[in-house]
Amino acid sequence: MTGTCISELTLWERDTVIARLRKGAAAGATSFPMAGSNRLTPAPETEFRVSLLKSATKGERLILLTQDQLRITADSLRQMNELRGKLRGELRSAKDANLKLQETLLTMEAFAHAASHDLRTPINTLIGSLQFFSEHYSGGLPDTAQEFLQHMSRAARQMDRLTTELLEHSVSTSSKITFQDVDMREAVSEACASLSREMQACGAEIRISGSGIVLHADPTLLQLVLTNLLSNAIKYRNPAQPLEVTIRMSGTGREQWRLSVADNGTGFDPVDKHRILQPFHRLHREIEGNGIGLSTCAEICRRHNWQLTADAEPGKGAVFTIAFG
Repeated sequence: MTGTCISELTLWERDTVIARLRKGAAAGATSFPMAGSNRLTPAPETEFRVSLLKSATKGERLILLTQDQLRITADSLRQMNELRGKLRGELRSAKDANLKLQETLLTMEAFAHAASHDLRTPINTLIGSLQFFSEHYSGGLPDTAQEFLQHMSRAARQMDRLTTELLEHSVSTSSKITFQDVDMREAVSEACASLSREMQACGAEIRISGSGIVLHADPTLLQLVLTNLLSNAIKYRNPAQPLEVTIRMSGTGREQWRLSVADNGTGFDPVDKHRILQPFHRLHREIEGNGIGLSTCAEICRRHNWQLTADAEPGKGAVFTIAFG
């Protein structure tokens, strides 16, 4: 009967179970692949102690099966401790790697900040000298020399823009965030006012809708985001038509607040909507730029726990949306 009972708990036949029990009686232990709950998939083999007991019935012996639960528990605890030690080691290695990465990033940010800041003075000197030379001496120069002078002036201005954007990007990644309550409508108006000359030069029309959003944000970094988004609309405008920029503020609660900046410019392929927010990715090589402005916006949004997304259609403009929730 004992063999029959055990066989009901395994996938083995009765004779196989009895044979295993006999061997186990001699060895003092045996194991069985216990059946799973669905009787189809066997569980891992379970070990039993095997003992022979005297029987009151002549010619029969009883076989007692017992499990050493204490040893099984100890083995489980040992495995758990080994796994815990392994995980602690991996966590410690990950922390060390993260610390080294943070140190490297801080060093790179400090270098970018110092380099871009220190380059401003000689570049401004170069731009001023070229402008003075052009105003006072270019009249007596041959056409080829005047053309080279224009190339040098254009390159100097591009260097100035690059160092400015690098400085802004380093500020966006490393500067301390000073949170204040900022009225979004006022912040948008201030950003538009700071670019009024550029807007007027290209005949831009700006429409602003929505209000009632008061953010807990760094006002300086928020202004950097807004001016970069507006400058991007100016830079990538369609020369065949007047620039139109629509700024919308929407949402009935803090978690649903949104701000979008849409334009009717050149746009871009939607497959590039993630690349465009990465540093030094330029989609329009024919337009002067460094590919830093939008990545600066994305980094500032990340540090504020905002989400910046981009979408567009070639030739039909772009829209950049910030989710403040």
